Amino acid sequence: MAVHRLLNLSDTELAAYVISQAFEDDPLISYVLPFKATRVKTLIKFFRLYGELGIKNQRGYGVGEPLQAVAYWKSPDQKNMSISVKSIGKLLPLLFTMYPIGYLRAKPILEKIDSMHAKYANEPHYYLDNIGVLPSARGRGLSSKLIRPFLDMADSQKVIAYTDTVTASNVPLYEHFGFECVEKSLIPRAGVTVWALRRLSR
Repeated sequence: MAVHRLLNLSDTELAAYVISQAFEDDPLISYVLPFKATRVKTLIKFFRLYGELGIKNQRGYGVGEPLQAVAYWKSPDQKNMSISVKSIGKLLPLLFTMYPIGYLRAKPILEKIDSMHAKYANEPHYYLDNIGVLPSARGRGLSSKLIRPFLDMADSQKVIAYTDTVTASNVPLYEHFGFECVEKSLIPRAGVTVWALRRLSR
């Protein structure tokens, strides 16, 4: 039976591939990167940097050998991540893509996501930042292996868990794990809806 493991830096490239494949049709990503032909290639550049940062901060987890599912969790005792001077150079490949323009277009969405997080999880909590399963591996319970253990830890520590999504079909999945939708907000002009989901400790 596959169990989750903490990712290490040697997993960075494959983790970026897995989550990029999973997010190819994500509404926010589609808004940031409207050209599907180059979307995954650009996503891999982004998630390579994001993943390396998350893995260095012990927030990246995976299932499968080779990896088939990846999640990034922030626990209550972890501080916010900051990019090092050494890593700034790795941003350069993204500057030559549609990402910078797309990021600016998406700022109202990202600001709403941040404001919801601050509003509904302003106490110690577990935060599911991102989770992705390869399309070919869906339906095998891999999401559960990357969610359930962290909810058990949240329960043992008597703290809440929080996540957000812009994908309607994800809402029932999170509700299955005991999350409750505490706010649903359509972002004007962008046509993207953000759901804030919180789970109280059991």
